Amino acid sequence: MLENKEITSKSVLLVEDYVNSREHTKDILSLYFQSVYTAENGCQGLEIIETKKPDIIITDIKMPCLDGIEMIQKGKSQEYNPVVIITTAFSDKEYLLSAIDMKIDAYLIKPININLLLEKIQESFPVKEKSHKDLRYKKLSTREYEVFLDLAKGLKAAEIAAKYDIKPKTISTYRNRIFEKMSFGSNADLVAYAIKNQLI
Repeated sequence: MLENKEITSKSVLLVEDYVNSREHTKDILSLYFQSVYTAENGCQGLEIIETKKPDIIITDIKMPCLDGIEMIQKGKSQEYNPVVIITTAFSDKEYLLSAIDMKIDAYLIKPININLLLEKIQESFPVKEKSHKDLRYKKLSTREYEVFLDLAKGLKAAEIAAKYDIKPKTISTYRNRIFEKMSFGSNADLVAYAIKNQLI
């Protein structure tokens, strides 16, 4: 089942010409998604696509007015590229090839298995890697850490040396130790690390 709030906050368009199937699927989707739009044919679906720009489109293929493939072709663009899941009672090879050509995210044969549908929706959204703070800076001594922060802020060796009343050559020694302990190859690596880990 869907528990990812980033996904459940997205909007869904369900395009289905059979009223019972449409209402049943809508009721279930409404348990998971905040906004669920419905349309009974491709023309209505295209109108909602153009006005609401839903994040996820679940559409039948064979429908009155405009079929699902044509509706998606007309609705998608470089700026608007929703997750698209095609549903159909017809395992027609031509339609399937058209769906593949259009890079459809999933293709389900009716009757729709809701659990499978939810699974396909979840798979269509890349899982963001959890950001774990890189704790390499913990290897540094107190003074090395202070010098590390000064370097990350762009201070020159002479400025740092004056700050701690030590020789610039000593700062160079600190810098070398910091680079060795933290596996930095350049000042840019050091600055990028400090910013990424919100240390400055």
